[in-house]
Amino acid sequence: MADPVDAFLDLSVSLTGFSHFQLLGTGMAEVYRSTLEQVLPADVLLRVLRAAAENQPPPQILADPDLGPVARNLVLLWYCGTWTPLPDDWRERHGTCAFDTHRVISAEAYRSGLQWVAAGAHPAGAYQQGFGAWALPPDVLAPGASPLLRRSVA
Repeated sequence: MADPVDAFLDLSVSLTGFSHFQLLGTGMAEVYRSTLEQVLPADVLLRVLRAAAENQPPPQILADPDLGPVARNLVLLWYCGTWTPLPDDWRERHGTCAFDTHRVISAEAYRSGLQWVAAGAHPAGAYQQGFGAWALPPDVLAPGASPLLRRSVA
């Protein structure tokens, strides 16, 4: 298998729709990879990274009873900066972990969430938008554009 960091990023790219460059730009790649290492048994982590290295399509990964819940949690990590406990049936098969709890990974993870980029918004309470910003129209994606290339609604 390729480098685990590369495999993790490949998996993240396929699940989030953002590029390697965009994901690395959040500054959270290593934190999220470490989060998976903390929560998952080594064999499940290896399987999910191998699935990415073998270019399995996201629907196939998401449909897998062992990898699907992990993939959905990885999407939540990137978009919201949160970890949600894996389903009870998953935990019965693979065991439990003290780190498998509902939590915000960090304040930086919250601020770096892809949800803000996708929505064309700022993290609530994290940055000043300026007086009267509520009166401005939102940014929208041009059809087919990268989530980082926005234009204002006029």
